[in-house]
Amino acid sequence: MLNRDQQNLLGTLGAAMAADALLDRLRERGTLEGGRSAPQDGCWISYNRKAVWLEDHSQFSEAALREAGDAGAAGTAQAWRRTRPKVVLKVTWAEAAAYGAALPQPLREELDTLRRTERDENRSWSGFSDARGGWPWRRRFESDEEHQVAQAEWDEAYGNHLAALRKVWDRQKAAIARALPLTVDDEPTDLLELLDQQAPAPPPAAPAAPSTTAAALQEAALRPAASGPVAAADHGLFTLPASNHGYAR
Repeated sequence: MLNRDQQNLLGTLGAAMAADALLDRLRERGTLEGGRSAPQDGCWISYNRKAVWLEDHSQFSEAALREAGDAGAAGTAQAWRRTRPKVVLKVTWAEAAAYGAALPQPLREELDTLRRTERDENRSWSGFSDARGGWPWRRRFESDEEHQVAQAEWDEAYGNHLAALRKVWDRQKAAIARALPLTVDDEPTDLLELLDQQAPAPPPAAPAAPSTTAAALQEAALRPAASGPVAAADHGLFTLPASNHGYAR
């Protein structure tokens, strides 16, 4: 199993080279040696037929080289020439192949198909270019019209070639992201990190208390009517009170 740093190191090689490493195709090459810049400051990535490794070149600063050169100037061995970068991380192609062999078979077949598709597309473009003698320079044509026709054909074919490659590259990146899941930034390292990333569940909300006004209104509606004298009905405007008998005399 490759840890996060090792998977990131393979991922920085590019989707195509990482796929070849997982499919155990780099050890088959007769010659393989090179390098590229690393995303880390002061570091460099180197590889050969056996492995890929991350080198720390921070000790090769201008001041450090000047100091080492001054110290070794008097000696014949020139100590500054013996300075070697520190290997920070290393992944052998055998380790990458063993990890790739444990991947699901459909994913391995997808990586293999995408690599073959990319190679076929490059061969197709090479055949198109070779059949026309390479870039359509103006001096190769007798007139501007012939040159413009050839240039338009070349531009269209090259545009289609790049569009096809971009589609393959996007699919390769997606497949490598599944093959090397720890290269994804939000992928947790282990279960403890996963638990730390989970936000605590909010406490259950307490049931809302009924409104005081609503309770008071409901209680008043259900309360029986109080017993007591009933107010007399209003007399009409021209009605005399019945209790006053003086008006009948």
